Amino acid sequence: MASFWLDPATNKRYNEGRAFTYNNVQYTRAGATAATFNSLGFNGVTVGQRPDDRFYVVSGPDNTGAYSSTARDLATLKDNFKKQMKLEARNILRTTDWLVVRLAENSDAIPADVATYRDNVRTVSDDNCTKIDACADVAALKALIDAPREVLVDNNDPAQGYQANVAGLTPNPDPV
Repeated sequence: MASFWLDPATNKRYNEGRAFTYNNVQYTRAGATAATFNSLGFNGVTVGQRPDDRFYVVSGPDNTGAYSSTARDLATLKDNFKKQMKLEARNILRTTDWLVVRLAENSDAIPADVATYRDNVRTVSDDNCTKIDACADVAALKALIDAPREVLVDNNDPAQGYQANVAGLTPNPDPV
């Protein structure tokens, strides 16, 4: 199925199921079919996949169904994704902040498992920021960000569970 139909004489676009007028003839929604457009000599155009707006400035699609894109500034993208990593860590740590404050007020020691967990969250955040900084270009950064954080240990045996994906960002530790 075409994404749109293009009149090669005028470069005007038409859509199936949408009423239109062509050469002083009115076509209803029901008449706006692939057969009608083919009989009029229109070209069916399939629109390609749109590039990710988070990483590219995108325009289009053009009359061939293609998009054009320009990579966004790599340094700005890195800064934004590192800020997201830090915000994610801050939100995770917020769940145990009350305990840290309470124990500090009472001069009690923070339980070792809580301290370790909080250190691990900060380490994961820092490691992910390092991975982001290591990306040489926008394509590499997109691949890192889009990669799942965890993958199946064995695709043939899901019962074995998940493991960290070395091609992606490190998953955060499980809460204590």
